[in-house]
Amino acid sequence: MIHKFAQMVADFLCDNDTIKEEEKDIYIYGYEIIISNIVNFLIILTLGLLLHQVIDGFLFYIVFIITRQYCGGYHANTYLKCNILFGTLCLVTLCFSKMLYPSTSFISLLILFLIYIGCILEYAPIDNEHKKISAEDKKKYRRISIWISVLWSAVDIVLYLTVKKYAITLTITLVIIAMLMVIEINRRKELILE
Repeated sequence: MIHKFAQMVADFLCDNDTIKEEEKDIYIYGYEIIISNIVNFLIILTLGLLLHQVIDGFLFYIVFIITRQYCGGYHANTYLKCNILFGTLCLVTLCFSKMLYPSTSFISLLILFLIYIGCILEYAPIDNEHKKISAEDKKKYRRISIWISVLWSAVDIVLYLTVKKYAITLTITLVIIAMLMVIEINRRKELILE
């Protein structure tokens, strides 16, 4: 559906001589990403409103998008699956954040954060099969992944000391990102064994 809508927009622009025919595929891809991001944003907003956790939802969205851009991990093979997975992961994060809030200690958050850091140090970045990154960019993305992790650790500590529930949301989001990295690494190992 997202592809069809993006194609309709590109066809319209092509028919009106706004873009060239040979550029159409690039525009379709760009519009698919824009539309998918809008859908994901609306999913976050809807779940946040329904669960009375709008700020948590936006925190999930920001951390997830920024971190995944540089560390990579599992990617669904269609936009529909991607949006469903994204919504499910947000829902899981928001529910666990609310459930764990009363009983989560700093030590337990630290352990979860260290799991995330271990995955970043071991695997980041994981390129997308459809969008390979060069060896030079891999080094750059690795450095950025590590620096982003340092930033998240500082933010996590500040949030724990000020608004603990947001620290929990941030940490759970990072653990989910780590899980997606491990899933992708294991998926690729299985493909090699087949």
